Amino acid sequence: MLKVSITTVERTVFSSDNVAKITLPTKEGVITVLPNHASLVSALSMGEAIVYTDESPNYMFLDGGVVEINDNTVHILATAAEQAEELDEARIEEARRRAEKILEENPVDVDLAKVETSLQRELMKQKLVRKWQQYK
Repeated sequence: MLKVSITTVERTVFSSDNVAKITLPTKEGVITVLPNHASLVSALSMGEAIVYTDESPNYMFLDGGVVEINDNTVHILATAAEQAEELDEARIEEARRRAEKILEENPVDVDLAKVETSLQRELMKQKLVRKWQQYK
């Protein structure tokens, strides 16, 4: 089994020493970590993480960060992380609409790259919430 901790600057999002495997979005692509995985340090990208315990898979949204794997211990320091059940689909939809409206209006004083990244973040969260709702 793996010992996994997922933390942000603000809080511990997940912690367990009873994890069978974890799937993570890294800058190089999606990886799955199993017991006895080789030591690794990697940058994380925005996307879905799935932590598999004996009970059921835990779906989470990660917004970048870094992962360190060593001796069946997985430490994740995420820029932002939220469990699927913490995500509010109505709030996500509102944020998505705001970002799309800004992109349509194309104002001169707005950093459109940041707005596009925000839109991608909300679309990923929305996809994760819908996927999680199918499995709960």
